[in-house]
Amino acid sequence: MSLARRLHDTNRSGYWIFIGLVPLVGAIVLIVFAASGPNPAGARFDKPKN
Repeated sequence: MSLARRLHDTNRSGYWIFIGLVPLVGAIVLIVFAASGPNPAGARFDKPKN
């Protein structure tokens, strides 16, 4: 799920994928989210490094 990873990079939950179920508007929202720049706060979703 690379879209979920991209959403996490922008500091959004992976559950935003479900907005894609809304016809047309959902796809546009996901494209905007995916095209936005990364947010350092999104690193909280990363796995801890050993």
